Amino acid sequence: MADEHSAKTLTCELEIEVFGADLDGRQFIEQTRTLTITRDGATIPLSNKLAPESELIVRNPATNQEAVAHVLDLAHDQNCVHVYGIAFADPSANLWQVEFPEIQARKPIVMECSRCHSVDAALLSEIELKIFEMKQALMRHCESCNSSTTWKRTNRTVTVQRVTERKVSDGRREISPIEEPTSSASLGRRKEKRAAMKVAACIRDNRREEVVECEDVSRGGFRFKSREIYPAGMPIEAAVPFVKNSINIFVAARIAYHQGLSEGFYRHGVAYLKSAKKPDSKS
Repeated sequence: MADEHSAKTLTCELEIEVFGADLDGRQFIEQTRTLTITRDGATIPLSNKLAPESELIVRNPATNQEAVAHVLDLAHDQNCVHVYGIAFADPSANLWQVEFPEIQARKPIVMECSRCHSVDAALLSEIELKIFEMKQALMRHCESCNSSTTWKRTNRTVTVQRVTERKVSDGRREISPIEEPTSSASLGRRKEKRAAMKVAACIRDNRREEVVECEDVSRGGFRFKSREIYPAGMPIEAAVPFVKNSINIFVAARIAYHQGLSEGFYRHGVAYLKSAKKPDSKS
């Protein structure tokens, strides 16, 4: 692999504590260690299975420092141990207290979405490069699919290259060389990244309660299919993920849109009401 496409990682076992929620929504605290570290993340083994883009709190017991991170991708899965790549929400977080080599300029990697076959020139962060080196694939957001999909290197030509910008630890910014013109369509795109996930959700209003399956989820909401029609703007309460005969947390939300599908189904988009979250326990 070319030098400009190599991740600056260190093989370093540091004891850490990880706080988060698993695929079933159960909260956990797990003591583990890093396998490799970068200035913006790490690869870590966990016994708990996590959803893509789920949020974690990582603590370094040696310094008593904490940092918020999100699950970037599953690097590999073996013998009930799941090795994840995680990226800090703040790339300048200095959780490891390690001096890394100076950041070298990198060139974008031309990648193709495995679902819709869109092509993009991606300027990957150090931890993204590490995962890409390990599995020759990477879970990343696709604008066309509007969800997280698997991307692989391709020899196809990029027709339109978007600006990829990310802050690095010294406060500078890295950008790809060609900017995409700003348009009203691009300004109206959803701000929250969605991850394709098949998890159960419970929708309820003053008339009914229904358990549905999510098509994808994000921090701001989720999307599901149902034979019921929920009008746009309708206030609801939702629990995601939902586990039957367990304690589930319902939050206030609204139906952002609904769309007619074939065979009597309707697709609905749900947006959380962040200013009016109302926890509620339901068995």
